[in-house]
Amino acid sequence: MAVLAIGGTVAVVVVVVAVVVVPLVLLTPQTAQFRATFKKRCEAYGETSHICENKWAAFEQAYVGEDHCGFSEGNYDQLFAETNFKHPCGKTMFWSKTKDLVHEFTKKRDCFVTLEDTLLGSVLDGLEWCGKEGNKETYTQQCQKCQPNPVSSFWKTASTRFTQHACGEASVMLDGERKEPYNSNSFFGGVEVPNLQPSKVTHLTVVLVTKESWGSCTCESLGSLRKDLHQGIGCTCKAVARSHVEQCIEENTPCGACW
Repeated sequence: MAVLAIGGTVAVVVVVVAVVVVPLVLLTPQTAQFRATFKKRCEAYGETSHICENKWAAFEQAYVGEDHCGFSEGNYDQLFAETNFKHPCGKTMFWSKTKDLVHEFTKKRDCFVTLEDTLLGSVLDGLEWCGKEGNKETYTQQCQKCQPNPVSSFWKTASTRFTQHACGEASVMLDGERKEPYNSNSFFGGVEVPNLQPSKVTHLTVVLVTKESWGSCTCESLGSLRKDLHQGIGCTCKAVARSHVEQCIEENTPCGACW
């Protein structure tokens, strides 16, 4: 507030100062912590410190200095060119709305491999990251407020390449308790199914997990799955009780006996 004397009249002038509050979480870089998490998970996967450092460099190069809004999937091309999938392509397992169960199943046996069981998938599962135009830092909050962003673009690229690696027989675990176990707009329906290559993949087995096994199911009964699959890819649906899958996990039952 300022007091001015004008022509013998005292005038009080109130000066309003506008304070702009910038979210501190967005402006606080977490580069060191995020890099440490990346390397720790990479080494826990079984890679050497040198390889993990190289993977970090290729990964970081994809997004640092970039605006996180309108982020291109192509930014990750070099990373995936340097990180090939190594699992037998006939063991590819997809999932939709069954994340916890399918990963409990795959981590205790060598029958199937999900994207999150691969190197980059296991390292980045559950994490959030982005850069900021004009600097070299990594941020770990408010990175997904617009689409596409570094996180969504990574998983779309990873899912596409993971699917293109599949060959022979592939499998997917779906939630049979949902009204529509198969959703064309899910990651599985919208990204992975269209990228199954009929020249490589001969068959898709759907594992439909229910509260209680209610007998047979068909791919035709799963909404648009049958018509979404490329011609030439066969499809079989097998209903299995969740309790049976959990028993297989607990007893480490051979894969073929689980459904």
